[in-house]
Amino acid sequence: MNIQDMLITMEQEAEAVQPSLFPFTLGMHMTFVSIAVIFFIYRYYVQKRPYQVIIASAIFVSLGFWLSESKTVYYGIGILQVLLLIAALISTFVCKPAEAAADAKADTEAKEDNSGEE
Repeated sequence: MNIQDMLITMEQEAEAVQPSLFPFTLGMHMTFVSIAVIFFIYRYYVQKRPYQVIIASAIFVSLGFWLSESKTVYYGIGILQVLLLIAALISTFVCKPAEAAADAKADTEAKEDNSGEE
């Protein structure tokens, strides 16, 4: 069985059941997604941390579940969201040392300014 046959078989066998996945309507889901995306984009504008944009895009991708009821789309979006969440987690650790280094540099400069005054 090649990959194309596997995907066709997965498409024909079962479909994702949306009511058990989302117990609310598309309109409510779009409202929640809009609020969350606006919040994370605003926080990115204020704090400039890359994980906030990644999380906003992961939340936006969740709307893809409404495009199709096939298992292929269901698992594809799930894999994409897991990858985005891992990227957000990694970016928190990667960007944290840069912020800590900037804070340490500011502290060092403040100490040098204080010692120069005495």
